[in-house]
Amino acid sequence: MKKTIQVSVIIPIFNSEKTLNGCLESVLNQSFKNYEVILVDNNSTDKSKQIISSFQNSNKKIRYFFEKEISRGAARNRGEKQAKGDIILMADADCVVPRSWIENMIFPIVANGYDAIQGFQENFQNNFWSKQTQIRLALKMNSFDSQNTIGMIDTKNFAIKTSVLKRLGFTNRKYISGNDTDLSIRFKKNNLKLVFLKSVKVKHNHPNSFRTIVSKCFYRAYWCAIIAKDNKDYLKNTDFLKRTNQTFFSFMKFFPGLFKTLFTKGLKYTYFDLVTGLTWRVGLIYSKIKNYW
Repeated sequence: MKKTIQVSVIIPIFNSEKTLNGCLESVLNQSFKNYEVILVDNNSTDKSKQIISSFQNSNKKIRYFFEKEISRGAARNRGEKQAKGDIILMADADCVVPRSWIENMIFPIVANGYDAIQGFQENFQNNFWSKQTQIRLALKMNSFDSQNTIGMIDTKNFAIKTSVLKRLGFTNRKYISGNDTDLSIRFKKNNLKLVFLKSVKVKHNHPNSFRTIVSKCFYRAYWCAIIAKDNKDYLKNTDFLKRTNQTFFSFMKFFPGLFKTLFTKGLKYTYFDLVTGLTWRVGLIYSKIKNYW
């Protein structure tokens, strides 16, 4: 690994006191040494700032910034524009990364010149909701196609050349959620090279209750519809609307598809699809009513 390469790790933070200690301990214990850690506080009201201060007092790698606009996109954008590294790595405050995370994520970029690397994630918890979420994530990434990467960027475990991200205009501050989807669309528009590295996994706290699943699905669907609207001319020539259930046919086949799933996958799998599928479609409809008409 070239010692001259500098890396910037960016982590947006909002009320993350329950997971932040574990996240920072792992990020600051890396085999690769030439890196900075940019923490962007997005108006936390818990003890996140105190936790950051305690780590900052003992580790000079940490750079702290405050972003007053409450938006994950705004927080990432702020951190990206402050980054000094040649490569930017992204993670969330509820992730724990392996010791060789930076080294393994940047190696394909340095060695092969790839524009960006998408890593994988594994479940940190062990209940029905989190396990079912992990199953769906694995299915999604198993279908990864380097020629069709729209919707495949996940900033929980992502590396990108700083020069490429700057050329793309950084993370869009407009979108409170779905910034990685928007970034993947711009990535594809510019014919950039994204490679999936399944072997590099971070541990993530997946949604672990009915309430958190419903909240996240609704919120993501709401913003997904807005992003689709903003890119409608480009996306109409892709399968993105079909894959995100924004077509009439995808609505019509939902319940017949559940019956098929019940017989092929079982009750638990079907129940999860029922909850998330209905919530997603309600989020899409609400977004279209509010923002389209």
